[in-house]
Amino acid sequence: MNFFVSIYTEVIYRPLLNGLAAAYLVFPARDLGLAILLMTVAVRLLLHPAIARAARSQRAMTLVAPKLREIKDRFGDQREEQARRTMALYREHGIHPLSGCLPILVQLPVLIGLYQVFWKGIALADPGLLYPPLRVLGAFDPVAFGLIDLSARSAVLAVAAGASQLLQGALLPQPGGGGEFERAMRWQTRYVFPAIIAFISWSLPSALALYWTAFNILAIVQQRWIDIKLDHERAPRTHPPNA
Repeated sequence: MNFFVSIYTEVIYRPLLNGLAAAYLVFPARDLGLAILLMTVAVRLLLHPAIARAARSQRAMTLVAPKLREIKDRFGDQREEQARRTMALYREHGIHPLSGCLPILVQLPVLIGLYQVFWKGIALADPGLLYPPLRVLGAFDPVAFGLIDLSARSAVLAVAAGASQLLQGALLPQPGGGGEFERAMRWQTRYVFPAIIAFISWSLPSALALYWTAFNILAIVQQRWIDIKLDHERAPRTHPPNA
């Protein structure tokens, strides 16, 4: 177990902690709030290829959903033929069955690492985790923007985290149909999850709430940009008539 903890610390947690320290030292004002915002932007940019692949796969799966239902209805009792035609449909549209899941699995360790950095890392309990060039940093000043102590709880940031999560859920495309279970899951994801985020953000240091709010806002912007790009790729190309 210690081996895996050491791997996680050296590959995920320590680089993220040092990234936060570097972002903190970049600003002459040494503002932890600005450092968290910069760190969040950098992480979203690094994860963008994986996020874009997942969005592309989700869009493709939505487009082929009617054909998948047709195959299921037509070959429901012929499992092998159903599987063969399903895979042929995936190949035709360039879909890998796991292409939407793998990018999310790649993101999870990074998101967990960020969570721990903003929860416990700002206390800098172990300065030895900093790389030598960054050890000039004795400690983080937890006061952000001259107003908010990010090591303490903040009702304002907790509400902002929940509201940004609610907004992100509202702007995401909501597939229609599905059974009672699917509709219940969509409802919980859209309305219950933001409440959970707000509660957790209120229970922990407000550095987490600031990070989550910035993360959600960037996710909204990023998703909109990806949607515009995918719509442009699907738009029919028109050619001027020959002179």
